[in-house]
Amino acid sequence: MVTFVEVCKTYPNSTQAVIQFSLTMAKGELVVLIGPSGCGKTTTLKMVNRLIQPTAGKIFINEVDTDELDPVELRRQIGYVIQDISLFPHQTVARNIATVPLLKKWPDDKIRDKVDSLLRMVDMDPAVFRDRYPSELSGGQQQRIGVLRALAADPEVMLMDEPFGALDPITRVQLQDEMKNLQQKVNKTILFVTHDMDEALKIADRIVIMKDGQMIQAATPEDLLRQPANDFVRTFIGEERLIRKPDQVQAREVMLKNPACLEAGKGLRQGLEAMREARVDSLLIIDNRRQFLGVVDVNTLQSNLKQNKTLQEIMVSWPTVGETDSVKIAVQLMVDQNLRFVPVVNDSGRLKGIITRARVVNFVLDYL
Repeated sequence: MVTFVEVCKTYPNSTQAVIQFSLTMAKGELVVLIGPSGCGKTTTLKMVNRLIQPTAGKIFINEVDTDELDPVELRRQIGYVIQDISLFPHQTVARNIATVPLLKKWPDDKIRDKVDSLLRMVDMDPAVFRDRYPSELSGGQQQRIGVLRALAADPEVMLMDEPFGALDPITRVQLQDEMKNLQQKVNKTILFVTHDMDEALKIADRIVIMKDGQMIQAATPEDLLRQPANDFVRTFIGEERLIRKPDQVQAREVMLKNPACLEAGKGLRQGLEAMREARVDSLLIIDNRRQFLGVVDVNTLQSNLKQNKTLQEIMVSWPTVGETDSVKIAVQLMVDQNLRFVPVVNDSGRLKGIITRARVVNFVLDYL
């Protein structure tokens, strides 16, 4: 539907804003361009409707070279939405929406029907809103009208340059949701620029990450989160968003850091009281240097309670994992030996934490 073939933009001062950009957008696909300030994303978008002329390369829409089209006619065929929506303040909502259809000299009844149907599509009653002026609308309503104006002539392609960037967070989220719903109804091919990774992950069919004028990675949100191309992409996305495999997460990232434990020389009644306070049925046994020694469970403790013994005398040995070992190792250990938990120790054998089955379940829900 929209194809970039080795597109470049170099300015007279030799600044390379876009370098060898190649991408094919399928019909009905919403592609988000994102990257640091100055990476070339807005320049790339504006070259589609020739507000900026490429220095080299080709851009095709429906296999037609955009260089062969009249720029004015090209722009009338492409919907365009920007952050500063720039509605005409002296014109009504209906007139603003009808800007391009009027330029194309559509019949009045066709324009009215189109305006009303678009307003209803975003739950704005035409009887209430069509004759209002922009000053009578909220910021979110104005932005909705800007999107409808871009849709009014039924373009196949839409360009959206940070359209929700100036809105408050609540309105922004609402419009992102509406954008997803609207795209399902109108099925337009949309190139969308944003600086907000959460927004990109929420609305995009595919995300293109750019840096210094170049495409670094183009992938679906899912693939991007699972397989970032390099450290730049990983950092730009944010480690907290990445979907990581168990062998990519260390035990210390998942473990509980203050497990119920007691020194080996303590008596059994002290051990039982410690279990009651911590509301657990097992204690991790350590020495005075916090070296892990073993485990005592409540059944063993109670069966020996009448004897004058220490916790060390009734404890059992227990497998451990290192704090830098992967969660995959801990999970495999619990499965193979049917363990409810695994203590986590450092290189010196000092107790650092514990991984329980519940923590593993939370890890799966959070990361997989």
